Amino acid sequence: MFKVLHVNYSDMIGGAAIGVNRLHTALLKNGIDSKLLVCDKTTNDTNVIGPTSTLEILVNQFKISLSRFIKKKLVKTSNKETFSFNFFDTKVLKKINSYNSDVVHLHWIGNEMISISQLKKINKPIIWSFWDMWPVCGAEHHSYDERYINGYTKFNRPDNESGIDLNRYIWNYKKKNFNFDYTITTPSKWFYNIVKKSNLHKNKKIIHLPLNIDISNWKPRNIELSKDFFKIKNNKKILLFGSATSTNDRKGFDFLVNLFKQKKFKNCKLLVFGEKPKKIEDLNIDYEYIGRIKDIYSLNMLYSLSDVLLMPSKIELFGQIGMEANACGTPCVIFDNTGATDYIKHLKNGYISKYLDINDYAEGINWLINDEIKYKEISENCHKHISENFNDEIISKKFIELYSKIIN
Repeated sequence: MFKVLHVNYSDMIGGAAIGVNRLHTALLKNGIDSKLLVCDKTTNDTNVIGPTSTLEILVNQFKISLSRFIKKKLVKTSNKETFSFNFFDTKVLKKINSYNSDVVHLHWIGNEMISISQLKKINKPIIWSFWDMWPVCGAEHHSYDERYINGYTKFNRPDNESGIDLNRYIWNYKKKNFNFDYTITTPSKWFYNIVKKSNLHKNKKIIHLPLNIDISNWKPRNIELSKDFFKIKNNKKILLFGSATSTNDRKGFDFLVNLFKQKKFKNCKLLVFGEKPKKIEDLNIDYEYIGRIKDIYSLNMLYSLSDVLLMPSKIELFGQIGMEANACGTPCVIFDNTGATDYIKHLKNGYISKYLDINDYAEGINWLINDEIKYKEISENCHKHISENFNDEIISKKFIELYSKIIN
C-alpha cells in the first residue's frame, strides 16, 4: 500500500486541523501509511511529525509575528480575517522531500508554514485540499469581493482598504509561482464553483470531495443526562451557536444579534460555545455562554441536548460543526449560499434560509421547534443522512481512489 504525507499547520487546532486529522485517522484504519507533517504539534501521535527543536518553533513564530507586524503597519483594512504572506522560505520543504512518500497532500499551509515559491519544488505528486479562500486570494484567507476572479489590479481594490496593496502583491506572486502540476480538492460544491472561477486555478484539475466524520463518536446521546452535565435546568427549546472565532462577522453572530432584536422566539434559550462574541450582551433572548468545549464527548452531549444549531455563516466552505450536530440528531438552520448545503437538505435534516434574510431564517427556526412529531422525524433523518453519506469508510475510499490515480 502507498504512503501519504499530509501537510497542515497544526494537528488539532482549527477546523482544517480537525478535518485533516479525521481523514488521516480514517486512512490509517484502511491500512494506508499516513503521516501528518505540522508546525504546531499538540498531540502525542507518533504518526504526526512536528518541529524537531525549540529553535525551529521560535523561528516559525518570529516569521508569523513579522508578517502580522508588516500587515498592521502597511495595510489598513476592515477585513478581520487571517492574513498569510507565505513569503519566507522554511525547512518544511526539506522535510517534505526527504520523507519517502508516494503522494504529498497539502492542506492549510498558512502562517508562513512554507513559502509560495517553495511549493513547486516539492518532488512528489501533489494533492492540495483548499480549506479556505487563501489559495485563490491574495494574502487574505477570506474575501467578500471578486478580485480572485478578475485578478488583483490597481483599479479594483475594495474601498475598505488603504496603504500598500499587499494582497495584490501576494496574488501576483502566486500567479508567478503556481505554474506546476497539482490536483485540487474542495469540501463542497459551492466552493468548487468558486475555485473553478478563480483566476489562479481555473485551468487546474479540481475535484469535489466532502469531509468525513466518525459516526461511532458522533451520535445522539441521552438528552437528560446531557442537560445534567451542562447544568441546563429549564425545559426551554435550546438554540445553539458555536465558533472558534465567533467574534468574526463571517460566522454570522452579528446576524443573530439583529435576528433576536427583531424576532421573538417563545420558550427558547440560546447557548453559545467557543470564543465569546463581543456583542453577546446585546442579545434580546435568554442566553448562556458556556465557554470552549475541548473534548469530543462533551461536544457530542452539547449537540444532543440542543434542539437546533444556528449556523448563519456568511462565508462557509463546509461547516464541520453542522455535520457534527446532524450526526448527533440536531438539525441546522443555514444560508443557501454556503457549502453547508452539501449535507443539509431543505426540510429533511434542517432548513436552508435565503441568504441573510432575517424573516426566512426566523421561519426556519420556528418550523423546527413548533412541531414535536415532525421534529422527531427530522432528528432521525439527521443522523441517518450523515451516517449513510459522510462516514469515514465512504469518504476515505474516495481519497484512496484519488491517490491511486495520481500515483499511477
